[in-house]
Amino acid sequence: MTDRDPTRLELIHKRFNKVDWTDLKSIHTTLPAYKQELIKLQGEGQKNVSKKVEIEMFNLWTPYKDKQLYKQTELILEPRKRHALFGHNGCGKSTLFRAMASGALFDQGFPKHISVLHMQEIETSPDNGTLMETVINSHELLYCLRKCRKHLQDLIEKDPKEELKANLAWVQQELVFLKDDTAEERVSKMLKPLGFDTKAQQKNVNELSGGLRMRVALVCAFFQAPDLLLLDEPTNHLDFPSVLWLENRLRGYPGSFLLVTHDRQLLENVCNSVMLIEEKEIHYYKMDFKQFEKRKDLDNKKKYDERERFIARNRNPDPSTPLGRRVDQYKKWIKEYTASQVAIGDMFTFPDPSPLPDVDPETPPEEVPLIDMKGVTFGYPGTDVMIFKKPTNCKITAATRMGIMGPNGAGKSTFLKLLTGRLKATTGTVTTAKGFKLAYFGQHSAEELDLDMTPFEWMCFKYPEVKQQGKLRHHLKKAGMQGEMSDTRMKGFSGGQKARVIFAQLTYECPHLLIMDEPTNFLDLESVDSLINACNKYKGAMLLVTHSRHMLHSCGNIYLSITPGKFSFFEKISDCERATYSFIKDVEEGGKVKVTKVQGGSGEQVEDEEEEEEEFTMEAIMKRRQRHKEQLAAAEKAKIDEKKAKEEERKAKVVIAAQKENWKVGEMCQAFWYEDRKFYKAKVRQVSKKKPAKVCVTFMKYGNSVVLVPAQLLEEGVKPTKEMRQSAYFLHVEAVKAKKAAQAAKKERMKQERMKKRRERR
Repeated sequence: MTDRDPTRLELIHKRFNKVDWTDLKSIHTTLPAYKQELIKLQGEGQKNVSKKVEIEMFNLWTPYKDKQLYKQTELILEPRKRHALFGHNGCGKSTLFRAMASGALFDQGFPKHISVLHMQEIETSPDNGTLMETVINSHELLYCLRKCRKHLQDLIEKDPKEELKANLAWVQQELVFLKDDTAEERVSKMLKPLGFDTKAQQKNVNELSGGLRMRVALVCAFFQAPDLLLLDEPTNHLDFPSVLWLENRLRGYPGSFLLVTHDRQLLENVCNSVMLIEEKEIHYYKMDFKQFEKRKDLDNKKKYDERERFIARNRNPDPSTPLGRRVDQYKKWIKEYTASQVAIGDMFTFPDPSPLPDVDPETPPEEVPLIDMKGVTFGYPGTDVMIFKKPTNCKITAATRMGIMGPNGAGKSTFLKLLTGRLKATTGTVTTAKGFKLAYFGQHSAEELDLDMTPFEWMCFKYPEVKQQGKLRHHLKKAGMQGEMSDTRMKGFSGGQKARVIFAQLTYECPHLLIMDEPTNFLDLESVDSLINACNKYKGAMLLVTHSRHMLHSCGNIYLSITPGKFSFFEKISDCERATYSFIKDVEEGGKVKVTKVQGGSGEQVEDEEEEEEEFTMEAIMKRRQRHKEQLAAAEKAKIDEKKAKEEERKAKVVIAAQKENWKVGEMCQAFWYEDRKFYKAKVRQVSKKKPAKVCVTFMKYGNSVVLVPAQLLEEGVKPTKEMRQSAYFLHVEAVKAKKAAQAAKKERMKQERMKKRRERR
């Protein structure tokens, strides 16, 4: 007798103990509860049973009943809708998921006949077998029907009763609907792109890490394809190809799903409806995520203005009255809204890197090398495994913004360790610039924090040599640790708050190269946006490994794809995505890709029959970019020359040569006035000695003076023609343009001088 709770499969097996196999209704009792309810409704004559969820007065509390999360709001989920669930941390998203999946909402009118699955990490259990067995057995309806088929087939062999045959026919028909004959093949195709080849599929799930078990849980979810799938941050343990795989699956998902994620690109690409949780209510937006964000910003600004006016009209209400409580609620909302707007811009801040010694500050960043990798190959000592078999070249300059992507185990971490000197190359060289500083943020960096300390105490611990500790506090403030937060124990900090402390620690000494490995894990959407803003303002070089395509697209200017057997650079993320899609397709179909001799988290690069094309090397991309720059410069010069030629041609057609070049002081003339484009009698006051000559004249009738060129003056007695007036006005317009251009050039020159002095002071 064991004291543990029965496992899921053990509970299913109990349903088979007292089954009358000649009675179809008795067989129905072995099936999942939602299927039994659906059969019951169909038996009552309801042919097309609606899968819509509609609860008009929905309420939900925390499990301990200490806080109400949803109060008298509507819960509406239409069938075949792709919903994004959006709301701040702690608003009740996970609690809602658990309540829907556990059946706790049945008493409020939640339909009992729809299948609901809350995708969570698979826990270690005696139920777990190989990956294939675990995924197949996760489909409760398929598992029960297969078990029923086996029982009925065994009984028919002993006694072929008609009732048993009829019941077997019903079971077989249900299995056909579930595509029972292709189940294993479909599961294998789903497991391969997530890093589980045929050999890995035979491993026991209990032997896998938490992140890998989460991937298996994803496959279980899509294999079961419930009517309502609940996904809570499904990308946290996925690599770039896995996220693309997940997006493809969600795009073609036949049922409804609710998605909570910080991956903006995923939300924009797969969701066509948004559910916003705010002030204990659910608000519905029948639009995609991009449109929702615009609408939400407008709604929040409108709400802010309305509540400001309401508070202004009711300045000192009695706090015990409904009006007073309402004013207090509005003040709290305004305070939170204002703080969130400030946090978006200031949550993360990276200082500018200090100049490198022996490098002229005027040198363009793309010409300042930081790390130069030449002809590098790498294999783990004592083994015959070659992670990078082909000689690999890569140059990191001060202008590099490289996004690195590829499947887990392909060599991304090995590549970063080679660049940073944590691993020594088997052949080839890796050289770094003199005085070069590096900061590395890994997905597990927050685990280094001592949570019993405050952020300020942690900074003092990491930088004991800093005597003026006020500088540390100021730097924490720049990293978003404002007010009391810098003196609060880190035990209760969220993932985003811990990340800010780590970034403050790493950037205090102004690194020239910032390497970030999955920095978005456990950050919410607003924190990710703030991190992207900070990265774009950061003046140093950056290497970025992340599954967030939005961050890669926003922060990268070159992309490296590392897959088993290939080390390819791309100028555009779209090209890199296409290469990754090809990799996924090859893996699913068991085609060209070979992953062999996995060692230390990296797959060996395998020699292809054909050499890797030159266009996918970093040198080729740099050459193409240089050629492109030269072509653009040549095209721009040709454009300017053409424009000048046209202007000269036009000028030659419009401008009439001066009647007289050598004007003398005191001579009378007819001078042009630009406002009415006419000539008036005037007297020459001054003549410049510089060429081209300028003449200052005073109008006799009005007394005002103007500076003109000889072509804008006529001798006395000459009758001005239309062509003369057009010529004079054209020269006036050209003079105004030249004056504005000179002022702009002077302003830019002064700006450059100020920046140069600022750099010299640093």
